[in-house]
Amino acid sequence: MPDRDTAAESTGVTYRPDIQGLRAIAVALVVLAHAGATWFEGGFIGVDVFFVLSGYLITGLLLEERLATGRIGYGRFVARRLRRLLPAMLTMLLLTLFFAVIILTAFEMRMQSRSFPFAAAWISNFFFAFAERDYFQALQDEDLFLHTWSLGVEEQFYLFWPWLVLVFSGMRVKAAGRLALGQNVVAAFTIVGVASLALSLYLTKVFPILAFYMMPSRIWQFALGAIVYVGVHVARSPETAGSGSAIPVVAGIAGLLLVLGSGAWLGPDLMYPGWYALLPSFGTALILAAGAIEPRAGVAAVLRSRPFVWVGDRSYSIYLWHWPILLLGNVVGMSRTVAGIVTLVALSVLIADASYRFVEFPFWKGRFRNAMPRQVVLNALAAVIVCATAYYMLERQVFGATVPESVIASYDPRQDVDRRVYSALLSCDQGRFGTDIVPCPLGNPEAPRLAVLVGDSIGAQWSPTVMGVLGSPEEWQVLVLTKSACAIVDKTWYYARVGGDYEVCTEWRNKVLDYLDSINPEIVFVGSSTAYDFTAEDWVGGTSRILERLAPAARQVILLPGIPSLTFDGPSCLEDPWRFSFRLADGERECEEAQADDQSTVVAGYLRKAAAKYPDVHVLELGDLVCPDRRCGATTANGVAVFRDKSHVTASFARSIVPEVRARLDALGINLTRPVPGKQ
Repeated sequence: MPDRDTAAESTGVTYRPDIQGLRAIAVALVVLAHAGATWFEGGFIGVDVFFVLSGYLITGLLLEERLATGRIGYGRFVARRLRRLLPAMLTMLLLTLFFAVIILTAFEMRMQSRSFPFAAAWISNFFFAFAERDYFQALQDEDLFLHTWSLGVEEQFYLFWPWLVLVFSGMRVKAAGRLALGQNVVAAFTIVGVASLALSLYLTKVFPILAFYMMPSRIWQFALGAIVYVGVHVARSPETAGSGSAIPVVAGIAGLLLVLGSGAWLGPDLMYPGWYALLPSFGTALILAAGAIEPRAGVAAVLRSRPFVWVGDRSYSIYLWHWPILLLGNVVGMSRTVAGIVTLVALSVLIADASYRFVEFPFWKGRFRNAMPRQVVLNALAAVIVCATAYYMLERQVFGATVPESVIASYDPRQDVDRRVYSALLSCDQGRFGTDIVPCPLGNPEAPRLAVLVGDSIGAQWSPTVMGVLGSPEEWQVLVLTKSACAIVDKTWYYARVGGDYEVCTEWRNKVLDYLDSINPEIVFVGSSTAYDFTAEDWVGGTSRILERLAPAARQVILLPGIPSLTFDGPSCLEDPWRFSFRLADGERECEEAQADDQSTVVAGYLRKAAAKYPDVHVLELGDLVCPDRRCGATTANGVAVFRDKSHVTASFARSIVPEVRARLDALGINLTRPVPGKQ
């Protein structure tokens, strides 16, 4: 997020209230998207708006200083940025950490605050781009400081941009003349921008996470803002400003439509940034140029109004505070209703206003503004080191310890998995990027009968159940083929954790089908989560295409639909039930709630439709065993831990339902404990 720069900070850059109004629109889009407003799912493009704004304003500050004085005071520039941005951010980080320790359990804290020291050092974009993330821990997607990635990109931009401006403006800035200098700078930034855009397009296709989080693939947006500033204020005659032409008015309207339209039309399931980022970026450029030429007409006249400027002045603080408040509010149940979400957004604005008045302004314009650059830099480094050290000490002493014994069970449910499947040594689950087929062998490798369990992690969790219903382990060899987040549905889908279409899953799934053709198992169990963003047609058609390949390769195919999920982390509730007592709606006992939705039942219907034309394909629903009578709990009524997180069941629970599952298979006419002739 960029900060507000005015003429008082550098020679020749005048304050533009319409830019503050544009900030208000940008931060509103981000907040709406994070608050779950379905009509602005693409509100993340507000960050793109801020990147272009930063390029415009920072280039203006640096270039005007260069033209006026012949030099750029790098130390003063960095000190201004630190003084303006760091105090408010560290305040947010520390207060969020304080309240999170009170509200969250130890495990939730570990999962949701790991980026804290990186955020304090302005490098959290590196953390989110490169940190290995555990598929099973959905809480990692709710990192309290996820939004600070863009601040990291901004700060990295601040560190090297002055040197580009210095080089591009040349050695003899006064002798060159303002117009000629501007033309040279525009040409140089155009080259940089085109190169960065090409890199961004390439990375979006092959390494989308890097394209999204890393500064080099975002430079073109800063360069676009720089080109607008130089083109309007340096390489253009100032006498033409406010000429009365309708072109700037039309351009401003077109730009606003591009920005708002991007927020409404784009969605989180797109390969972003890529080509899509051109829409809000060029929309921002048009608004900036139009407002510079006709500052009191068209869109600029609306954006400079008092409400827009008020929000724009506080846009940095609103951006800082809205995300952790929304997450912590969700933890205490406030996100369940529209009124609750509105309350959280309003609270974000109120806290942001306090931060602006009592933290930002004193360091920016108040009594701390005259600190020497060296002192500012040293104090900033010291503050970051202290914050990072405090976090690591807190992690070790407060929320980094091992989970204590559950009040319900004498073990940690998070570790209750089938180790034969999820052993690091076996590498059966290839993770996000692997495509190798690595069967996990269970049972007797010399057994005469072969069964296969294929699925994502929701499917693979049933390995203890499958082993139990098959009967004698000496009679069966069982192979588990699993890849996390890879649905056994013939449909390539967008996977946010890899930042793009999950082509790796498609490749792995096709290899699995080829492998099953070659081994001809007697029976295949197939399981997938119901959480994928598939349409009814995707589920029915994609499953049908899988069965076209699979049914001829196996004597029997049993489809295992996904199961209901909790709205909370089950083991965390068992760890500290009192913290969840005020979160769970409609609970009839501790760590239990009403089933959140019917998605598992709906998807089971799709699977039955796909299986209808295959006599040896059956659908085996287990969701009602996980949530009997539509009640979902962290444990069963007799104390067996059900979930090892929000959505995956424990191995103990999977074993406990074997008798009921065997009865259901018998009802389907499938008795796996009796000898069955081989496939003909």
